[in-house]
Amino acid sequence: MSTPSSASARAPIAIFDFDGTLADSLELVITEYNRIAPRFRTRLIDREQLPRLRKLKAGPAMKEHNVSFWKLPLLVSSMRSAMHAHVDGLKAYDGIAPALRTLHEAGCRCSILSTNSNQNIARFLARHDLRLFEHIAGGASMFGKARALKRLIARAQFDVRQVVYIGDEARDVEAAARAGVRSIAVSWGYADRGVLAAHSPTHMADRPDDLVRLLSPG
Repeated sequence: MSTPSSASARAPIAIFDFDGTLADSLELVITEYNRIAPRFRTRLIDREQLPRLRKLKAGPAMKEHNVSFWKLPLLVSSMRSAMHAHVDGLKAYDGIAPALRTLHEAGCRCSILSTNSNQNIARFLARHDLRLFEHIAGGASMFGKARALKRLIARAQFDVRQVVYIGDEARDVEAAARAGVRSIAVSWGYADRGVLAAHSPTHMADRPDDLVRLLSPG
């Protein structure tokens, strides 16, 4: 095995969430969730309530919509399958693709950790010409991201001191803290900015250019 250069060893290791961070998937998620909700006897999402729902953490939002923990794995699995048929229509958030390319060219090492499937993520990346991620770890449990993050770091032999987890929900910030790595909370995704800030991420990003500023080596 080759020894990394001192420059690459110092490069930030950015591990990204997918939905709400890279992919603008909220509308698709709501549509597909509402389509399958009757099967699971869960409450439909009212789009007019989105500003309020974005202020809730995942647990309270699940309780409000009658999504019990025993239903969650089946619901998430069904959502992944439902999204598969529409993933080619997913858009990247404005500015995220050039920001990722700039980071990659500057030496930032990028990976993905997500509850979405590897197949869905790979199709999205191919469609948007973003084949610049070292590792794609899909299929993480919705409330098991800290364990999944630790596994990815160990498997890839990442230096935890260099790792930053980037996500759009409070549980992403919490997962990073439990895994002992830094976090960047992005405000353009699923959760309200105030909720994210209240969980004390290492940094906040309000636009993709902020990621370039925060993660560029040197």
